[in-house]
Amino acid sequence: MHAGADEPPKMPAYLEIITGRRRGIGASLLRGLLGVAAGGYRGIIGARNGFYDYLRMPDELPIPVISVGNLTVGGTGKTPMAIWLCHYLCERGLKPAVLSRGYKADQEGFADEMLVVSRRCPQAVAVAHRNRPAAGRLAIEQYGVNVAVLDDGFQHRRLFRDLDIVLIDATNPFGFGHILPRGLLREPIKSLARADMIVLTRCNQGDEGMFEQIERTVRLYNDEAPLLRSFHRPVGLTDLAGCGVPPPDGARVGALAGIARPDTFADTLTRMHLPPAATFWLDDHHVYQPAEADALADWARTHHLDVVLTTEKDAVKLKKLGTDWPMPILVVRIDVEFVGDGAKILADRIEAILPEEAHPEKRKPSEQP
Repeated sequence: MHAGADEPPKMPAYLEIITGRRRGIGASLLRGLLGVAAGGYRGIIGARNGFYDYLRMPDELPIPVISVGNLTVGGTGKTPMAIWLCHYLCERGLKPAVLSRGYKADQEGFADEMLVVSRRCPQAVAVAHRNRPAAGRLAIEQYGVNVAVLDDGFQHRRLFRDLDIVLIDATNPFGFGHILPRGLLREPIKSLARADMIVLTRCNQGDEGMFEQIERTVRLYNDEAPLLRSFHRPVGLTDLAGCGVPPPDGARVGALAGIARPDTFADTLTRMHLPPAATFWLDDHHVYQPAEADALADWARTHHLDVVLTTEKDAVKLKKLGTDWPMPILVVRIDVEFVGDGAKILADRIEAILPEEAHPEKRKPSEQP
């Protein structure tokens, strides 16, 4: 689906129902049915968590594992966080692997998030496999990695992690207060008790009162994990090949994205002083087909666009089409930025789980290179 510039992105019917924005007997009945289904799903999740809490020990890798995950479906910024971690680990002289389940992977087995991580941090090894312990062992044996980043790993209880980071989107922290499918929670909020560190994302899109309310809720279930604040900062534009380009000053801009929260992308462009004159929103993880290139080009011509801006996740898939676009398609590069001393707190936690050989200052004189 796509919307023109004067048409704000329409909330999907499902979200209108679960948020209560859609009124009437039919919507109320649907919410009731979704609530019944959510009860069944809650039972399944509870049984699964109980199994891993009390019966099954998770598989372990002989290297440190850092998990990045969330409580809700939809985008909370896991990919920018994984990139931050990979850059930090590479700067420390380590060789990280990013282990992903490969959700909606392409024919070569790479999901869009993995392609973005590989593009932004080519030193990191990306492995996509539903069996994450097996993926980790493969990365160790074939690529010699010495630390793993578990992408979207909070619900993946099968693999032991040394540091469990949970991201919470400050603009929609708890999935409208209900578990799937009545809300967007993957599991109950009480599961935050498992987290070693909690990071609020998109903190540039809220106020102090909202953050304090989120923190009070978090502390009901976890009063020990550090609670950091962060936001996503645009750090420049590139072309589809990844080469930096200057901002298109004075250009008529269109926005193209297939992500969970396209409204946040439009907000980012506006804050970059590049408000979109037209938008083209697709489903999250949309897989672009060659036949769609003509429709996208027609959309751009119809709205007299000089340039189209897109996300890094979309760019890696658009580039694979090999299309000769009639207008420049530029990519907004996003980094995580922590508020206050959040980056240092996270770095200290990472250092605490690294083996002694990863700390040159701790080596004996005979072990120094």
